[in-house]
This record gives sequence, C-alpha cells and structure tokens, in this order.
Amino acid sequence: MLKALQACFLLLALVAAAPLDDKVVEITSEPSHHLAFQNEWVRVFNVMAPAKASTLIHRHNYDYLYVTLGDTDITNARVGEAQAQVTLKDGEVRFTKGGFAHAVINNSEHPFHNITIELLGPSSGVHPCTESCDLPVSCASADKTTCASARKVLESDQWTAVAVTIPPSGTTGEHTHAGPHLGIAVSELNLKQTSKDRPDAALHMGVGDITWVDPVSHSITNVGRQPARLVDLEFKVPVPQKHP
Repeated sequence: MLKALQACFLLLALVAAAPLDDKVVEITSEPSHHLAFQNEWVRVFNVMAPAKASTLIHRHNYDYLYVTLGDTDITNARVGEAQAQVTLKDGEVRFTKGGFAHAVINNSEHPFHNITIELLGPSSGVHPCTESCDLPVSCASADKTTCASARKVLESDQWTAVAVTIPPSGTTGEHTHAGPHLGIAVSELNLKQTSKDRPDAALHMGVGDITWVDPVSHSITNVGRQPARLVDLEFKVPVPQKHP
C-alpha cells in the first residue's frame, strides 16, 4: 500500500511540473486507451487501468463523453492544475470539454473501466437533464414491471445521451431513431431487434461492448435473464460538422 501511494504522489508531482511537450502522449499512444470504433462522428476508446495504477499523461484534443463501467474512485491529474479526486457510479455518463492533458490514477482495488467517446464534431448547449427526463416508452404488457425505461441524462444541440433499462422479457416497443446512434452496454446484453423492413436480429454484447446503428424504426426485447442496461448516444443532425 505504501509503495502504491508513493507511486501516485510521484506521478502527481511529475504531472504538475511536466512541460506539456515533454511528457504528454497522444490518446492513441496511451496503453490503457484501446481504440474500439471510429467513423466521421465519433472515435471510441475502451479504457481499462489496473487497480492502483495510472495512465500515462495523455492529450484530449476533442470534447468527449464517457460512460463509467463499475463504481470508480480515481484521481484526475490535469497538467498545470491541482489534482481532483472523483467518485463515479456504474453507468454514469459525463461530458468533458477537450483541449487539455491529464493522467488518471485508479485509487481502487479493482480495474478502472470506462468507454470514452470523442465527439469529432462540435458540441454546443451541453447540459444535464433536470426536468422531463423520462422518455415515453410503448408498453402493451399488463405487467408494467416488464416495461423498459429510458431517461435522458445529458443533451446538447447535436446529440442526446439516454440511459435505457429493459427488464427480462421486457421490450422497448416500436420506436424510431431519426439519427444514427451509438449503443454502449453497461451490463451484459442478450437482445432481439425487430423491425418491419429487416429480419429479426440477435444482439449479444458484453459489458463495454459498443454498436453503431444507422437511423431505424425497431423494437428491442430483452431475451436474457437479467435486466439489460445500456446507454444510447443519439445524434440529431444528419451530417456532422467538423471541428475547425
């Protein structure tokens, strides 16, 4: 324990004192950040740091969202700023403006895991949802405990982040995604997708797996034995505007 604490204090001292150009690596060169997907909208990293370990000091050039997987206790050590301890809950979604470099120190006894979603277009008007956050979900079942729930957690002029929970045997009912969306599995998912213009499809995802879905009208049914939890990041605009 003492050695781990000494290593953390040493890293924090290096972060505070390091010239930006001497110590900072690009996010694609940081060993804990594994590129999982990219297109013209997003660049997605599966981030995993072992217990009591730290990432390298790395640069975030883009605004980004991150989805925490498992309860987390970290220290955020930004270059040139005082370090900050941050506690995060499983499934929590947060937004961060880009244009900085930092290291993340995992203070806990279990791996630190998140999905970091770089937004390759601009994000304006970003705000957490504070009212009318629960979205209507069609549910024809008499047993309302099998009905899915969907709640807006963050929103901008360009996108909406929604936390979705589907009980075992539950369904979302038919709904339409007018824009493309990125799905992030917070739990293991065993789902069936049904739509009018394509065959039924099975979707099996582990925690942290992602899927990109083009505009679609469909319903999703949880065919697994446990509640299915995921985050949907849906884009509102047809074509992303690139950062200058």
